[in-house]
Amino acid sequence: MKNNSNLNENFYQDCLFTFESYGCYCDVDIIHESPEETRHVIKAEALSSKPIKFAFQPKDGLVRISNKNGSVEESNILSSFISIKENDIDGYRKFFERNGFLFPIGKDKFEELDDESILLLMNKMKTTVELMSQISEVDRKNYKKILCLTLSLLFAQPAVLNIAGKEYKTCDHKLLNNEFKISNDITSKSFMKCDENRMFEVKDSIYGTFKVHYDEYRHYDSYEEVDDFEKALMHSYVNHEDAPHKERLLIEFLYHFYYGVGFIRTITADDIEFRSCPVKWDAFDGKMKDALIEVAKIVIAEEINSNLDGVHAEYDSNVMEPRWKVDSLLSALYFSIFYMKPNIEITRQCANPTCGRYFTVSRTSSKKKYCCDDCRNRALQNRYRAKHRK
Repeated sequence: MKNNSNLNENFYQDCLFTFESYGCYCDVDIIHESPEETRHVIKAEALSSKPIKFAFQPKDGLVRISNKNGSVEESNILSSFISIKENDIDGYRKFFERNGFLFPIGKDKFEELDDESILLLMNKMKTTVELMSQISEVDRKNYKKILCLTLSLLFAQPAVLNIAGKEYKTCDHKLLNNEFKISNDITSKSFMKCDENRMFEVKDSIYGTFKVHYDEYRHYDSYEEVDDFEKALMHSYVNHEDAPHKERLLIEFLYHFYYGVGFIRTITADDIEFRSCPVKWDAFDGKMKDALIEVAKIVIAEEINSNLDGVHAEYDSNVMEPRWKVDSLLSALYFSIFYMKPNIEITRQCANPTCGRYFTVSRTSSKKKYCCDDCRNRALQNRYRAKHRK
């Protein structure tokens, strides 16, 4: 725990925003759905006797401030949250007791949130932070990791949560929501003039132009091995050349990946499972990698912007200065992501497998893989012991 008494008087002068909330009483109930299946429900109630303050500074991130002397009680709250292991229910409980609940809650009754909902929120936040760091790495980029992170965010189903009478909805990306739907309509491309090989051209921002076989376009919708999304993707690629740039790029990238590399069965932040073999990774060339980085940036922006509804600009007449009003701890966490500068600093996960904590490091520091010297020494000792046993 960091305690710097020098911050008590002038701390707020250089803050980008502040946020006030309450600590909470937090407990966990185990619900038995069946003899073999259980789930955890986290129950929290705000404590009016425990007011807490947060502030954001570029060097320390989102921090919790002491009400007594203005010192920093805990720094980098974002890293603390996304560092909680998925099965560590007690870790969530302790975090909420220290920092309050993610949403405003009542002081006279419990609010409930199941562990799956909290895990969904945390994973989306973690994936966004990891993706920002991955695309900003100076050394050789891990394009497969960037691909997994990007697609797992893009295809994640939105969750709707009701807390204290208010609704919160996780990000719903434009490719799949009502603002832009992949179309199944066959339009004028059906009558496109083909060359001697029955190929016609499609305008393509990744490759300039791209040739599609007429028979494949007209008859692939009868193929049993192609699902409805993949059929719609083909139609949209051929028929929506005039779509807005961001939506068009997403369609082009997905079309070339599905029909060039392989059809995806499942996608997680760590791996892709394909529906059939062989997977043609050679088709994932330099132009596709460049397009992936642009797509990743679009997805990051949508994730962050969709979670800033709880942030409002207002003018403080008492001090005659502008300030930000933040409605919830979740908004404050995403606002701290909003202020990240991955072109200067990135967030890495500690390479010590028993730790896994996220920490901030200079973008050019390729060798710093551990959050502290203790973790580095433990990892070295573990590797030495394993080598000695062999």
